Amino acid sequence: MGLGKRALLYLTRKRGKTLILFLLLLVIATMALSGLAIKQAAQTAQLNVREALGGSFALKQNTDDSSKWDTVKQGTSGSKGYFRGEPITKELADRIMGSVDGIKGYNASYQSTVLMKKQGAYLDLVKSDTKDGGGMGALLASSGDMNKTSTAFGAIDTAFDTYFAQGFLKLVDGRHLEHGETGKALISKELAEKNGLKVGDTLTLQQSETKAQMNGIDPEDTKIDVEIVGLYESTAKASAVMSNWSIDNAVFTSLEVIQHVRPETGGESYERVDFYVNDPAEVDRIVNEVKGLDGLDPTDFTVDVDTGSVDSVIEPLENMDSLMTGLIAVMVVIGAIILYLVLAGRVRERIHESGVLLSLGMTKRAIVAQYLVEIALVAVLAFSASYFTSGLVAQTAAAQLLDYATEQAGDVGGSGAQGPTSSGDGMMAANSSSMAPKFEQNRDMTKIEVVIDPAALVGVYLAGGVLIIGSVAAAALPVLRLKPKEILTKMS
Repeated sequence: MGLGKRALLYLTRKRGKTLILFLLLLVIATMALSGLAIKQAAQTAQLNVREALGGSFALKQNTDDSSKWDTVKQGTSGSKGYFRGEPITKELADRIMGSVDGIKGYNASYQSTVLMKKQGAYLDLVKSDTKDGGGMGALLASSGDMNKTSTAFGAIDTAFDTYFAQGFLKLVDGRHLEHGETGKALISKELAEKNGLKVGDTLTLQQSETKAQMNGIDPEDTKIDVEIVGLYESTAKASAVMSNWSIDNAVFTSLEVIQHVRPETGGESYERVDFYVNDPAEVDRIVNEVKGLDGLDPTDFTVDVDTGSVDSVIEPLENMDSLMTGLIAVMVVIGAIILYLVLAGRVRERIHESGVLLSLGMTKRAIVAQYLVEIALVAVLAFSASYFTSGLVAQTAAAQLLDYATEQAGDVGGSGAQGPTSSGDGMMAANSSSMAPKFEQNRDMTKIEVVIDPAALVGVYLAGGVLIIGSVAAAALPVLRLKPKEILTKMS
């Protein structure tokens, strides 16, 4: 009788034990194949994130030189510091874009606060989960109409604003703010719906009465009308110092509008410019060329590849990748141990059978070969079935592992430059960094699609084959070591 036929007969005769072995190999293969698929998906997602967010760099004012800061009196007893170094202007950004190849667009940004009104009445602001308790938030919330102010972003091209470019915000109606225009604005869809506003309607922006009194100016002189040209919505949760400063209550407009609302800033320029390149691989080359441009003094400006947004989004994916490497190793080791124990038990139970086969003239190697063929037949079926079971397990497991990995990463902050905090008439004024909403991880950016790759299945077959051969060899050592007479003696 042939080796294969004897192995098949044994498997069909011992259906219960064959089923147990099949399920064991199926679980091991499913876990290994799922782990490999999740690891590959996490690595692919990392590449996608780097391509989407990695192609940018930022031009910022070098605010380290204290001699370039001026203190301006506010009201009767307050003062505020302003940076008076070389300004970042639209002309400077245009010159950089026109002088260096490979830049596809940019946005210059500035942050402040404004009051928004509709036909003379304050807008009904969106309530958020932000807790205005303690510290600056509590102090500002109790200061006149400051709790009715909203964060204002001065922008040139909101399509390249970091919040939109990084996917935290998306335009859902209308259009973006474009180069060279003023008197336009973007607000959130939720804020618009709450106040009966739509694209084409007019908003009035002005300085808060509390702040205007501190600055010794008439708030009526700071009023300016803007047209709503677009509505956006958030794709991720965000927090802010105060509920009214949340991203759902924010307004995107031009720097000129903000300068009209906040004349006490003395014509402050943009805080930073974010440039986006066509090919992320060219970022370092482009940054070096920008740094070498005439008139771009490093004592006035810094040019950096801003990896903060990439790192914050990609961190959970890297955590997941590392986690899967460890889990796959643990699964293989545990699977090998369990498989060895099961096979060792089967060999001990078949001492009598081995003795009979030896008495009939079969060699010990042939007996071990039969064991191997039996396991191989079951393994082929189990590994093939794992292609389907791992597809069901992998996506669910990936989502849970990504939740765990995301918990290890921090929030994503705003992009505004930081300036000194200043006081005016007993009230603490926030710098732009503290006003900026902070987003949680954007799950759309870190979303992974797990696909079972046939190449991974081939890898499971190869690795499983090595594992099975090693386990069978280790389990069969008692048969290989014992002499035929010793085996027959154990039979009796």
